[in-house]
Amino acid sequence: MKHAQDEKTSSVYEVENDLTLVVSPADQIDLEKLATTPSQHYRMDRLETIPTNMDAASILDPVNIEYYDDIPDGGYGWFVALAGFLSNFVMFGTISIWGVFSNAFATGILEGKATTVELMGIGSTALACLNLMTPFNPMLARFGTRIITFGGSVLMSLGLILAGFSTEVWHLYLTQGVLFGCGASLVYMSVVAVIPQWFTTKRGAAMGISSAGTGIGGLALSPMASSLISKYGIPWAYRIIGLMAFAICMVTTALIRARLPPPPMNEKIKSPIKLFMLKDVDFVIWLFGAVISLTGYMVPLFYLPKYGASIGLDQGTTSNLVGICCAMNAVGRLALGWVGDKIGRLNMYIISCTIAGLLCCLLWKFATTYETLLAFSITWGLVCGLYFALAPPITGNIVGIERISPGLSLLFVTSSISAVGPPIASAIQKATPQQDYIGVQMFAGAVYLFGALICFGLKIKMTRSLTSLI
Repeated sequence: MKHAQDEKTSSVYEVENDLTLVVSPADQIDLEKLATTPSQHYRMDRLETIPTNMDAASILDPVNIEYYDDIPDGGYGWFVALAGFLSNFVMFGTISIWGVFSNAFATGILEGKATTVELMGIGSTALACLNLMTPFNPMLARFGTRIITFGGSVLMSLGLILAGFSTEVWHLYLTQGVLFGCGASLVYMSVVAVIPQWFTTKRGAAMGISSAGTGIGGLALSPMASSLISKYGIPWAYRIIGLMAFAICMVTTALIRARLPPPPMNEKIKSPIKLFMLKDVDFVIWLFGAVISLTGYMVPLFYLPKYGASIGLDQGTTSNLVGICCAMNAVGRLALGWVGDKIGRLNMYIISCTIAGLLCCLLWKFATTYETLLAFSITWGLVCGLYFALAPPITGNIVGIERISPGLSLLFVTSSISAVGPPIASAIQKATPQQDYIGVQMFAGAVYLFGALICFGLKIKMTRSLTSLI
C-alpha cells in the first residue's frame, strides 16, 4: 500500500495495487471510470462531483458512436421532450392519485367488499409492473419506438377504461394494476430511450421537461378525478380519464421520433439481468438502501385522502393536497437534483431521505388541521421523490460506466419490491388500536430513515470520511 500527498494537494488516494494517484484541485477527475479500477479504495476529504447525463436511458446497450456525430442538441428534440412530458403526465399522474380512487371505492362500489390492504395493493401493483417490466422493454426495441409507444398507450388507456366497469377488487388488480402498469412501462422506456438521441449538453434540460409531467399530472388529475367522481360517479370518472389519457398518448405517439434505427429483427436477444453484479458489495448495499427508503414513498401519497377524511376534510380538499404534493415532488427533483451535483448525489439522497422520514414521524403525526397537513404536503413533497432523479447517476458512480446497463436493470427489478409499502402500512393500521394512523406514519418514516442509514454506511465504506462529497 502506498500513500502520497504533496503540499498543493487536497485529496489523497490509496490503492491496494501499489498505484498512487496525487491529484490537485485544478485537475479534472473522471470519477466514474476511477470507481471501476479493480481492488481500489479511495479516501477523499473533498471531492468535486462531476455532472453526468445518466438516467433511465442508460439501461440500454450502447449503440454505434457514429450515430451521435450530428446530434442537433435541440431542434425537433424539444417536441420529443414534450412527448415525454405528456406521457409522464398520464402515467405517473394517474399512479400518484390512486389514493383518491381508493378512498372513493372504499366508501362506494367496494364498501364492505374489499379491505384497505387490498385496495392499497392495486396502486402498488401498477407501480410494481411499471418497474418490473422496464429492464425487459429494450428487448422489444426492434419493433420501433412508435409501435411500442402506441401499444403501451392502448394498454394504459384500456386499463383505465376497463377499471370503470370493475365491481370486484380483482377486476381492479387486472385492469388498473397489471394492464395499466405494463402499458405504462412500454411508454416510459420508449420515451427515455429516445430523448437522449436528440441532446448532448442540453440533455438535462430535456429530461427535466419530460419529468416535470409527473408533478403536473398529479397536480391536475387529483382535483379532476375528485370532481368527476362527485359529479358522475367512479365508473364515468374512469372512462373520461381513460379517454383523455388515450388522446394525450396519441399526441405522444405522433410526436415521438427516434434518430437511431431499431436493432435488426434477427439480432440475438440478450438478457438485461446480469447476476454477476451482485458480487459487488457496494452495489448490493446501495440496492438495499434504495429499495428500503423507496418503500415509504407511496404511503403518504396513497393515504393523504383517507387520512384527510379522518380529520374532517372534504374530498375536494384532500385531492388538492395530493396535487400540491405531486407538484412539489417535481420541483424537488429538479432543484435538489441540482444541489446534489454540488454537494454529492449520495449525500443529497441521504439528506432528503432523512428529512422525509422525520417529516412523516413528526410533522404528519401532528397534522390534524388543514394548515398543518398542507405544510406536510409541501415539505414532504419537496424531498420525497429524489430517488427518481438521483438513483441512475448514483448507480453509475458505484458500478462504473461500463456496467451501468446491468446495474440499472437490477435496480429497476429490485425497486419493484418497494411497492409493498402501502399494503404493509395498511396491515399495520388494521392492527393498530382503533385503526389509528400512527402506525402508518411511523412505518413510512422508519423505512425512509433506515434506508438513509444504510446509504450513510455505504458512504463511509466507500470514502472512509464523514465530510467527503460523493
